[in-house]
Amino acid sequence: MNTPFAAALFAGGRSRRFGSDKALHHVGGIPLWQHQLKRIEPLMPVEILISCNPDQSFAHGHRVVTDEQPDSGPLGALVSCLHATKIARLLVLAVDLPEMPMNFLGELVYADCGVVPVHGSGMPEPLAAVYPVEILPIAEQQLSAGKLAMRELVNLGIRDGLLQPRAIADNELGFFSNLNEAPRAESDA
Repeated sequence: MNTPFAAALFAGGRSRRFGSDKALHHVGGIPLWQHQLKRIEPLMPVEILISCNPDQSFAHGHRVVTDEQPDSGPLGALVSCLHATKIARLLVLAVDLPEMPMNFLGELVYADCGVVPVHGSGMPEPLAAVYPVEILPIAEQQLSAGKLAMRELVNLGIRDGLLQPRAIADNELGFFSNLNEAPRAESDA
């Protein structure tokens, strides 16, 4: 039987290249943050956290977590969400990964450990991963030192046996396509 897990939707990015709040961008007629929640909810996490900026507002019945240390990127969001939950494992999903299928996330969760997808080149995809609470001291050290790169945290987690790498197959590469720029209107194409 799998151990319980919490889930966190990381929706608090600055969206500088996008030009407006990505989380509010509509996909299939609904805001991206709600689109992503529909991928998480059927996995039945014990709780769902929405990591966001203080100026964002999400009314969906899930707990909202703002970064304890502002402007600290995904690492700060991870630390804040791990502090906010009492559950031993946390599934993380970035709001800007709209092609991420629910069954891939389910595979990560049901691995029953900390797991992060990794490209053949060794490059991790840390924003669709499962983190164990045991990684919190390392993440806090990285945050305190101003080392905000999630890749470095992942490498330390793998080194210490807290995270298992999960190879990304060629046919899964599209799952990790993120929205960094607002789609152009058809008349602009």
